[in-house]
Amino acid sequence: MSRVQLVVTGDMERVALAASLRHAFPAHELNFLLTQKVQDFTSSRLGTHPGRVPGLKTRAQDMAQAIVSALEPGRYPDAIPDMVLAVDDLELVNVDQPHVVTEYLAREIELTIKDRKLSLASETRVRERLRSRASFHLFVPMPEAYFYAEPAALKRAGAKAASRFDVAQRDTEAFEVDDPAYRQWLEKRAPNAVEPHRRHPKQYLRYLCDPNASIERAYRETKEGALALEKLAWSEVTAREARENYARALLEDFAEGIGANWQSPGPVAPLTARRSGGLLRNLAPAVPPTAAAPGHSP
Repeated sequence: MSRVQLVVTGDMERVALAASLRHAFPAHELNFLLTQKVQDFTSSRLGTHPGRVPGLKTRAQDMAQAIVSALEPGRYPDAIPDMVLAVDDLELVNVDQPHVVTEYLAREIELTIKDRKLSLASETRVRERLRSRASFHLFVPMPEAYFYAEPAALKRAGAKAASRFDVAQRDTEAFEVDDPAYRQWLEKRAPNAVEPHRRHPKQYLRYLCDPNASIERAYRETKEGALALEKLAWSEVTAREARENYARALLEDFAEGIGANWQSPGPVAPLTARRSGGLLRNLAPAVPPTAAAPGHSP
């Protein structure tokens, strides 16, 4: 039986991601520890990691600390998870720069390890556990995007209107929809909404669940969203070659971590693909600060 620690940033994932992975791998015994929810760090535009600045706490610290703490040397060996799977949404504000997101977290993990002032032997042990047992993945741009790849998931989420997202032609990880009725709904329900609402799968799902704009909360992440995610047909989501590559990277990496196989056509996202000798199972080491791209931190 594989002991798995999930680290997530959304309430829907906190409630339903463990069940969703059990549903995807029914032949494997999975012992999920209590899912840990931490602060997201991708809802603001990311840039160069600022390093450790007195009085400043980056929003990525919670994620990094949760990953490292799960594998810290002081824990009893039997209490250490076989796999730590951390997931955050890429979000539209960072959708054009996923490499900045992964680099930012890699830098934060390096700093978190140094903050602990471990002995050389303990740091070596932690780094080995991170390389072999911990992963960080991205839902692109957010988990609701994958519901559009499985029509039954939209129904479980409470959709009443027919989706105009062209799943036959488009990658859900590059979500964009042209629906005149949705534009009219936005004028009534969210008159201040501006672009990129056409690329926001959760906002469009809210419209599908309440096309008459008559219910305040027709779509709730921990209710309708959780129902959709729990039974999500991930094999259907990843069935199309060269699409949903970030989801495929997550599932293939998770499968390898629990001793299973994930069969789906097409490549995985190189940025979050399983790798050898990385900082995590699927995350490259941080580049030196001087080589990072210019920008600002949230």
